[in-house]
Amino acid sequence: MNRKYIVTGAPGTGKTSVINELKKRGFHCIDENSREIINDQIKNGGDILPWKNQVAFENKIINLRTQQYLSSPDDCICFFDRSVIDVIAYLKINNLDVTPEIHNNIIKCNYNSRVFYAPFWKKIYKKDKERKEEIEQAIKIDNAIKSVYQSNGYEMIEMPKISIEERTNFIISKI
Repeated sequence: MNRKYIVTGAPGTGKTSVINELKKRGFHCIDENSREIINDQIKNGGDILPWKNQVAFENKIINLRTQQYLSSPDDCICFFDRSVIDVIAYLKINNLDVTPEIHNNIIKCNYNSRVFYAPFWKKIYKKDKERKEEIEQAIKIDNAIKSVYQSNGYEMIEMPKISIEERTNFIISKI
């Protein structure tokens, strides 16, 4: 049984808070790397940013996510804050093509077919220095993520809009 689970959804939907709660409860979790790359690029005046060079940004993201997947343990339940599949959704909403590099990396990563999905939740959405999407863009991302995962054969398990602790309990009850 594949014990590598994805937690995904639009920006600002509480994914990382759920991942942090899973960590507190002793689960092995892989952090999202988008914010780290954005912070580094801003700090160093780089151009590998989703609003400057999205293809380069997504290539960098997928290479890091593939390495994270390949180095994750097989002997325990592991949760991923986003996955290589999310890259397709982000490219799709901007009518950009999936590069051969991205396609090759996706093939290397085999997650559990049940994906925990945090739906867009206007009440908790906040922009910040790395999350620049307007609400309308976040909703487009939300729809693209659902579409891409479903078209790739994943079962989307929608997390209810409840507290982080209750969302975490919900996920644990489904694995």
